[in-house]
Amino acid sequence: MSKSWLYLAIPPLLLIAAAFVLIQLFMDLDEDSVDRKAAERLTLYRQTILGEYQKYRYLPYMIARDPRATFALQSGRPIESANRFLQEMADNSGADLLYVMNEDGTTLAASNWQDELSLVGQNYGFRPYFKSAIKGEEGQFFAIGATLGEPGLFLARPTPVSGKPIGAAVVKVDMRPLEAAWAEGGETVFASDENGVIFLSSRPEWRYRTLSELPPGVRQTINTTRQYASQSLLPVSDQPVISSELVTIDGNMFRHKSAEVGLLGWTLHFLVPVEETRKSVLPIWAVTITLCLVYVVILLVLRGRRLRKTSVQLRQESADLKELNTRLVGEIQERRRIERELLEAQRGLARSNRLAAVGEMSAAVVHELSQPLSALRMFVAGTRKFLDKGDTGTAVENLKEIDGIQLRMANLTQELKRFARPGESRIEKIDLRESIRTAEKIVRPRFEETGVFLKMELPDTALETETAPLRVEQILVNLLRNGADAAAAEGEGQVRLIAQLIDNEIRLEISDNGPGIPEDLRERIFDPFFSTKTSSGGMGLGLAISMRLAEDLGGSLSVRTETPKGAVFELTLPAIESGMRPSSQTQDMDNEAAE
Repeated sequence: MSKSWLYLAIPPLLLIAAAFVLIQLFMDLDEDSVDRKAAERLTLYRQTILGEYQKYRYLPYMIARDPRATFALQSGRPIESANRFLQEMADNSGADLLYVMNEDGTTLAASNWQDELSLVGQNYGFRPYFKSAIKGEEGQFFAIGATLGEPGLFLARPTPVSGKPIGAAVVKVDMRPLEAAWAEGGETVFASDENGVIFLSSRPEWRYRTLSELPPGVRQTINTTRQYASQSLLPVSDQPVISSELVTIDGNMFRHKSAEVGLLGWTLHFLVPVEETRKSVLPIWAVTITLCLVYVVILLVLRGRRLRKTSVQLRQESADLKELNTRLVGEIQERRRIERELLEAQRGLARSNRLAAVGEMSAAVVHELSQPLSALRMFVAGTRKFLDKGDTGTAVENLKEIDGIQLRMANLTQELKRFARPGESRIEKIDLRESIRTAEKIVRPRFEETGVFLKMELPDTALETETAPLRVEQILVNLLRNGADAAAAEGEGQVRLIAQLIDNEIRLEISDNGPGIPEDLRERIFDPFFSTKTSSGGMGLGLAISMRLAEDLGGSLSVRTETPKGAVFELTLPAIESGMRPSSQTQDMDNEAAE
């Protein structure tokens, strides 16, 4: 009996022995995996730091050579033009600060010259980067800003770049985005300088702590250069964190790997909790214990009964699987049939869409050419009258307008061809004010005919945008003509066009004092072939085409009710400039009926 139990105990004992061997093996594998990951991350982060350094290294050299920045050194006093130039350079390059110092270390021009804590007038002659630059060398130094209290990497170059230096050009690079990227990655990374002071860290509480106790001489040097301001610089761990593979910080044990950055004696450190190197221990023991329990259960359960139950279960699962397979075959066949029907329906829909597009384009040609033709008739009639009166000068001017309108009609037919393919329109950089004035010339005869007063308010500054000018003019002609028609029935009909730049967006508002648009019709106003005109003056395509053109140009077209009456159509287009000056001028055109 005892011999049988001994035989039965052999499998669990073998499992436990195998568990110990596997645990040691997997711990070694996990440590190797963590070390490889640390080496890869250190290489990546090292290249990131060096890339940030190389990105801004050229800036001090360029500023040191540019007379716009160094003019302040020649005059010996702050110059506003130099400040503005450095401010523009900082905005374009993304540098945190740019400034120029004279041979005494006093700042004469800085990119933050308009800030409350401006560097202009401050003396930083005690900084090592200035001392290196004034000797004709390249200065590099990481420190907390003495004025702003913000850390950064300072890069300096002597000016002039050849000959005896009379000053230095400095750029400050903000390295905090690197810390943010490390923190977002969820990894424990920090960088230490040549003295062992942590200056970048994914854990903010470790920043400005040291790898070991600083010698008095090193601490005195740091205080003299004011490198880390008033930071206490206490050790981050009870034991020195230099080359140890295992370190304990704040009661937590980490596996530690480091690599030289190759810049200013910096060193990168990558820490991984030791738990990650032991993550296989618990699963192995869990599997071992589970197997032992299963072994015991198997011994306690009657083998024959389990086999019979297993046989019944297998037969039932086989039958269920066969039935499921039959249903699956039927579902596949049904899905294929539905897909064929859907494909046929899609082909029919495509044919219907092509026929609808042909009808819409035919109506659009009539609609879009009717407005220039009306203007053409007005100019021809006027030319005849001027010729009868012998006023050839005015007649020639009208002929020029007629030539411009016929050229626009030719371009317009080409644009209508492209209406179904908006991506082929020519996009160019324009001043939108010119398109507004061109549209005004096209609709001027209509305003003279109806006696409606047109008021345009255009800014002094150019409304620059990248768009298709003819399409913009089409939209404006449609909107201005609709406004004239709406206000024609009023005693003192008026249409107002306001152009302005708001938040990098050009906004045009065209309002009239006509009867307005009823609220129940406002949602349908942009539908094709829908018109609120009771006469035959419109086909209901103008606003539909204008809406599509605005969307194709990356903008929008909307309508709202004017107070006390009338309607306001708002056209928005993306602008190139980020802002413009608020000054503006108003252009009023009193277009009364022609005498």
